[in-house]
Amino acid sequence: MTDTILSIDDDQDIRDLISLALTEAGYRVVSASDGPSGIAAYHANQPDLIVLDIGLGAMDGLEVCRQLRAVGTTPIVFVTSRAEEVDQLVGFAAGADDYLTKPFSPRLLVARVGTVLRRGRGAEQPKTRFEAGPLTVDVESRSATVDATELDLTRTEFDLLVMLMDNPRRVVSRQALLEGVWGSWYGDDHVVEVHMSRLRTKVKAAGGPRIGVAVRGVGYKLGLEPALE
Repeated sequence: MTDTILSIDDDQDIRDLISLALTEAGYRVVSASDGPSGIAAYHANQPDLIVLDIGLGAMDGLEVCRQLRAVGTTPIVFVTSRAEEVDQLVGFAAGADDYLTKPFSPRLLVARVGTVLRRGRGAEQPKTRFEAGPLTVDVESRSATVDATELDLTRTEFDLLVMLMDNPRRVVSRQALLEGVWGSWYGDDHVVEVHMSRLRTKVKAAGGPRIGVAVRGVGYKLGLEPALE
């Protein structure tokens, strides 16, 4: 199921930037231009995360955050031009989960949103089986099949496939793949391209479809729809 992100910001250009970046990353985005409409959008859409500007006007982001915290625990990422430490401390005291200072890059925004969402789901049990089209992956047995044909994958190829299958409707950034598969050492991001190409070749040779579709300048997406649960 696609996560819904609520963006509350009184700057149209910032709202457009946030919406474009997060939509391209596979999220559903709902936008609001002030505090009251943002709170109404929260109740109407029940988002999975809120990207909230502090400087909203009469009802600022701090007050919006306090009101939302009174009724729920949805993660909140503040975006603001206030860069002083005391401003960040006030934001965290109001209930923010993370803090982005304007101007920020779209890639950093997507990374922070993904991190906060994962952090909030840390207590959830990870999935151990994934299905998408003819592809099936069993994490516990570390096996992957295309229909009845088992794939002969290296550890790295298998881990790349799991990351794609675990994010079936999103673009997984090269940085996320590097950190998730290679950890603290991984050289340059060309290594992702090499191993992804080998993974594609093995899936194709087993009679499967093309996977690991490259999204220029961002990363890779699975390219298949997951099975309905």
